[in-house]
Amino acid sequence: MVSILKLLKMLFLRKRPKAIDLSKIDLGERVKVHNAIGNSSPKGGIGKTTIQLESGVQLVLRGKRVIFIDWDIMSPRLSLRLLKELEAGPSLVKVLIGMMDITEAVREVVVSGKRGSVTVHLVPAITNDDIPENINKLLEEMNEPTRITKIVGKMKGSVEKLAREYDVVFNDYPVPSWATYYTYQQLLSTTSSWINLLSDSNPNMIQLIAQLHKRYTRNIPVLGTIINMVRPTPEELNKAKEYALELCRDVQGRVALTIPFDGKLYDVFAGGLTSPASLNYPPESSPALTIIKRFVDVLEDVIEGRNPPEGCESISITF
Repeated sequence: MVSILKLLKMLFLRKRPKAIDLSKIDLGERVKVHNAIGNSSPKGGIGKTTIQLESGVQLVLRGKRVIFIDWDIMSPRLSLRLLKELEAGPSLVKVLIGMMDITEAVREVVVSGKRGSVTVHLVPAITNDDIPENINKLLEEMNEPTRITKIVGKMKGSVEKLAREYDVVFNDYPVPSWATYYTYQQLLSTTSSWINLLSDSNPNMIQLIAQLHKRYTRNIPVLGTIINMVRPTPEELNKAKEYALELCRDVQGRVALTIPFDGKLYDVFAGGLTSPASLNYPPESSPALTIIKRFVDVLEDVIEGRNPPEGCESISITF
């Protein structure tokens, strides 16, 4: 597979589009469904994909049909987590350049753990045969705002199509970069019905997240504000709880989560990341899984058409 450095070189050496004032663009209309859930953060390595995967697995264990869309073409962590290898075949890249319908890109994946197995569905971001020709075609499309608008419209319709077939569509968005922020913002502001905003306990990062949401994705209601990977001490958890509530109120969210770092969510074996913790441990054995389970209660209400809590309900460990 072509290295990330080569992909970055292809991206940065492409013809530059005209400058776009993101503060003046039309945010567009979001999907006309209630069960498309996006997870977003401007910071990588915050556990965004892990929390989304755990939430999805817990919903499958409740009998729900779950599909994930991995939007991160440059760093397809969710695809690698579920597929292990990105072999040739259907992918989001092929959907974006018009080679196939999104329904043709769906893969059925059986995920197993010590407590059993579940079946989830996935649209992988990229596969080996997308490089370099399909990537080049996609980068060319990204040179013109009018083409991007067309792609975004198609993907909005694609998400709506999947949302009618599955109980929930999880959009696993990439960390935005300056080179593709227009495309990212357009996709993010139209392809989800609810969004979760994730951060660590850094106050500056939390403030940045609030500013980015108000400016570029304000048309997507915030379901959860999530402070993740918090040092599991009373002092740090209480501080993070206040940060989560402050962000939640600032962006008019519905629930504020404080999730302590828990090694069970990030177990690493010799062969790579293990299966989701929800398939290896009962929720009550892990503070992090217990909190995610309570958040999944809220998610279940949302995807079944019931209104989530109002007033920023706090979901955290109590002392």
